Amino acid sequence: MGRARTERHAIRPADPATVTAALASAARISPSCVVGQDDTGEPLRSFYDDRDALAEAVRRVGTRYEATEARVAASTLHFLVAARLWSVALGALATGGVVPDLSRLRYRIDQDASVRLSLPEPGGWTTGDPAPLLLHTVVEEHLTPFHVGLRAVVKVADGLLWGNAGAALRSALRPLPAGLGTLGDELLTAPALRGTLLPDGTRRSCCLFYRTPSGNTCRACPLAGAAVTRPGKCHS
Repeated sequence: MGRARTERHAIRPADPATVTAALASAARISPSCVVGQDDTGEPLRSFYDDRDALAEAVRRVGTRYEATEARVAASTLHFLVAARLWSVALGALATGGVVPDLSRLRYRIDQDASVRLSLPEPGGWTTGDPAPLLLHTVVEEHLTPFHVGLRAVVKVADGLLWGNAGAALRSALRPLPAGLGTLGDELLTAPALRGTLLPDGTRRSCCLFYRTPSGNTCRACPLAGAAVTRPGKCHS
C-alpha cells in the first residue's frame, strides 16, 4: 500500500519529444491550447513584475473591447491569460499524460489584444497525481504573481481574479475528455480556488465583462438575467 502511494505521487521528467507531441495534439483540440515553439516575445513570468507592460496590456484589451473602466479591461486580460495557462497545461495532460513545464513560457500581446504564447525547448513531467503539480505550475508560478502585479497597476478585487482563475479552469476543461472533470473538482478544492464557483459552476464573483458595450455575460455569470445585465442598462 505504502509503495503504491509513493509510486502514485512520484514525479519523473518527461521525454521532451513526448511533451512536444502532447502540446501539438492539444492544439488540435482547442485554439486556447496553441503554444508556439519559438523564442519570440518576452518571458511570461517577467510580465507580472513589469508595471509598464501590464498597463499597456490592459490598455490594449480595453481598446479591443471598448472597456472604459480599467478594472474591466484588467479582469478581461486576466481571464484571457488564465484560460490559456489552464488550457495548455490540461491539454498536454489530456493528450499526452504529461504536465508541461510552463516556467519558460514566453508571451506576446498583439495590438488586437490577442495573447500569443510560445514554449521553446518544451519539458515537463509525468506523475500519477497531477493535481499538486498543476497547482504549482499554474497557480503558484503564474497566477499568484500575476494577481499581485495586476493589482499594483489597476484597482481590482483579489476575489474577482481568483473567480476568474476558477472559471477559466472550468472553461479549459470543456473541450477536453470528460474524465478530467474529476481532476477539475480536485483542483477547485485548493485553498486559492476553493469557493470560487458554486456546485453548478456559477461564479461567486463577477468578471465585470457585462460592463463592456456588448453587455455580454460569461457562461458562469452570477448576474445572468439580473437587471444590471439586461440590454440597454447603463454600466457607466
